[in-house]
Amino acid sequence: LGALLFPSNNKASAAEEVAEWTPFNGLIYNYRGGEFGGLDASTLNEPSVPFQEFGKRLEAGEVAFVEFLAPDGDKAYVTFKPKEGDASAAAPIRIGEGYPIEQHDGWSSPSFVVRAVKNNDVPYKFVVPGLGNNFSN
Repeated sequence: LGALLFPSNNKASAAEEVAEWTPFNGLIYNYRGGEFGGLDASTLNEPSVPFQEFGKRLEAGEVAFVEFLAPDGDKAYVTFKPKEGDASAAAPIRIGEGYPIEQHDGWSSPSFVVRAVKNNDVPYKFVVPGLGNNFSN
């Protein structure tokens, strides 16, 4: 009975061979809707930077500002700090491939990005499309 409840770490179980265990697919929390991999950049009609690159540059302190489009922040534009010796201001660019889009029935949400930006002390704002000077429709 003990071997069934507490299997040995020396041998992978059949389930572990089929899928990698994560907090989203394990039985402890029973999360659902974690299959979505984020925004598909091939659907965009504007230049973009992959979400992973944005994350690395955010941690490296290279992000100057982030603008999220309301209501959920499903569109976000990042302005990177200029490289040393470059006097020109960088233009905002869309955060693309892999960016989390709000899924009300799942775990994908731009609120995680807002939190990361805030935790890294990077200024940000939400803009309502159609009001004021913003990027696109």
